[in-house]
This record gives sequence, C-alpha cells and structure tokens, in this order.
Amino acid sequence: MKYITLIVVSLFSIYSCSQDIPVSKVPSVVVNTVQAKFGNAGQIVWEKKNKLYEAEFKMDSIEYAVYVDPAGKLIMQKMDIQGNELPAAVSEVIRTGYAGYGIDDVAKIERDGISYYEVELEAKGKKDLELVFSSDGKLATEMNYFK
Repeated sequence: MKYITLIVVSLFSIYSCSQDIPVSKVPSVVVNTVQAKFGNAGQIVWEKKNKLYEAEFKMDSIEYAVYVDPAGKLIMQKMDIQGNELPAAVSEVIRTGYAGYGIDDVAKIERDGISYYEVELEAKGKKDLELVFSSDGKLATEMNYFK
C-alpha cells in the first residue's frame, strides 16, 4: 500500500509543477482544440504543466481540466463527477478495501480512449488517500498524467 501511495504522490507532485499563462501565450492550435471540443466552456484558465497546456474551466456546472500538447493533440481530459457515478467495481473496491474511509472527491479521467477514476478518500485519524482506478476497480498504478 505504501508503494501505491508513493506512486500517486509522485504523480501529483509532477502534476503540481505548473505556471499560469495568459491565453495570448498559448499556441492557437491548442486553443482551437479546446474550443472545438468544449465550445460551451466558461472562462478558461490556462497553465503550462511540463510540456503540456492545461485548460481549466466549467461547463454545465462541471469542472474540467483538459491537457493538450503543443501540436494541438488532446492528451487527457478530467472532469469532476459524483461518487454515485463511479463504476460498481470501483465502488466495491473502496467499500471493501478501504473500510472506514469516505469519498471526498471524484473525477473521471479519459486518456487514450480509456476511462480512469481519481478518488480522494478521507477518514478521521487516518492519512487522506488519492487513488486512481481503472473501470474494473483495479488500481491504475501505470497511470501517468504526462507520458
């Protein structure tokens, strides 16, 4: 379990290395990719995370984070969801494998045509957990936000 937590923490430390940028500094091909797929996006906040551009916005009251490479290829999208929207297999793993923890926050991640579920768990007197699961309820230790 410590190994899995270390992997997840490492991913999030990479994830947090970013800098805000104005839209004028974002390549037009990147902006066009986001606008084409998410035309109804509210105010977009742009960041540069490693070599990817991240667009954060709300659409239909749902928070999104979209990652696009400099050539305009959509790499990954992440959207907030409710705990009851988790696949049954993921819910079951949390219920049986993480007794005493409650779901704090959930997001659906789509990358390379595959859906993942990022779940933040919390329990009184225990360290919070941030885990990523595949749809079948397995920990997605291979999940790397910036491949």
